[in-house]
Amino acid sequence: MLPPIIPLSAAPVTSQHDPVKPPPTIPPVVPTQPTSSDGTIDLKNHRDPEEQALLLRDEQRRQQKRRKQAEGDRYEAVPGEELNADNTVPVAPMGERTRQGLLVDIEV
Repeated sequence: MLPPIIPLSAAPVTSQHDPVKPPPTIPPVVPTQPTSSDGTIDLKNHRDPEEQALLLRDEQRRQQKRRKQAEGDRYEAVPGEELNADNTVPVAPMGERTRQGLLVDIEV
């Protein structure tokens, strides 16, 4: 017995029957490539990374000096009538007297 006759239009298309495609004129898109470690681009002030590191370090030192000076001005010792814990420097008491060494009776 003969196999059924299938019209040519109904024949399955395989890779052998596909027409040859010309290569694309546009190259395929590739994933983005990692750039330098600095992700930002500053067009106004473009400096060498080493120079920027030095400038940043200098600015941090200036800020530390300002903080130390501000703290030093804020916490200056005021001479007073009482001596400190070592009995060496006269200082003014801050707020209330300390309760260190006082005995307290507690009933439970």
